[in-house]
Amino acid sequence: MIDVSVIIVTWNSRADLERCLPSLKAGLQKHTSEVILVDNASGDGTTSLARSILPEARIIQNSANVGFAAANNQALASAAGRYVCLLNPDTIVYDHGLDALVDFMEGNPRAWASGPAMYNSDGSAQRTGVRFPSLWNLAVETLFLDRIFPSSRIFGAHRELFRSSATARPVDYVQGACLMVRREAVEKVGGMDERFFMYFEETDWCYRFKEAGGEVWLVPSAGVVHIGGGTTGHFDEHRLAFYFESLLRFYDKHHGAIPRAAVRVLVLLRSLSRIPVWILIGIAKPQLRAAARSSCRGYARVIRTVVRTGGDR
Repeated sequence: MIDVSVIIVTWNSRADLERCLPSLKAGLQKHTSEVILVDNASGDGTTSLARSILPEARIIQNSANVGFAAANNQALASAAGRYVCLLNPDTIVYDHGLDALVDFMEGNPRAWASGPAMYNSDGSAQRTGVRFPSLWNLAVETLFLDRIFPSSRIFGAHRELFRSSATARPVDYVQGACLMVRREAVEKVGGMDERFFMYFEETDWCYRFKEAGGEVWLVPSAGVVHIGGGTTGHFDEHRLAFYFESLLRFYDKHHGAIPRAAVRVLVLLRSLSRIPVWILIGIAKPQLRAAARSSCRGYARVIRTVVRTGGDR
């Protein structure tokens, strides 16, 4: 059995793959590997480029965009590695970056999943969420308190910027942009939940790992550049709609009636407060008017989703 099956889900990712695929050789120098690329009906020549850069990669070509979770599950069904590593195409793996994740998990059998330190393209640290969404954290983010006090133990609990960035530690979840999972964990809890088309797939998966008795670790000795991860300041209309729809689905799946109702109130308040903010931004900064219009449309869609699903389980 090989050591690692690297799974890359693509959709019009040609430019990203030109950086990502060559980095895999440097990222996995110690351990045997295979690469499985699942293409969600790209129209930019993604698969032909992948074949030219990495001819040994196995390619699964979909006729439609089936989403991140479903595409990963397609690859998981045939992956041969002792570990599987979900890797976004908009990543660049540091030297021995994936080797370090394998080495860590080899020495920590209770770690069912792990992820590396993430960096922006300029080398700065990319500090993303490591704790499951909570009503408190959502309220803090709605009021911008996490941005005003990013390193606070009270207001910065979602990202934990007050923790050391040099020491491996257990967390609730790590980012699906680079997520190493033990084969036995997949066999125990199953694949990703395909009801999550975009966002919270990895959060839900890690939640299930922990519910089944496993641990999830952040491993800073492993490093990956996540180019798209640095553009979190603005979600366009579609990303906003998918993000909050998936957040509500996560709460519907894992929480009771009161938290489900409370999260809808918070999401509704957040959407109603963000629309006038974006209107003012669009008026004050003409160069951001397109982004402002897109965000307003996105939050309007979120409001409709909250109202439509208000009584659903």
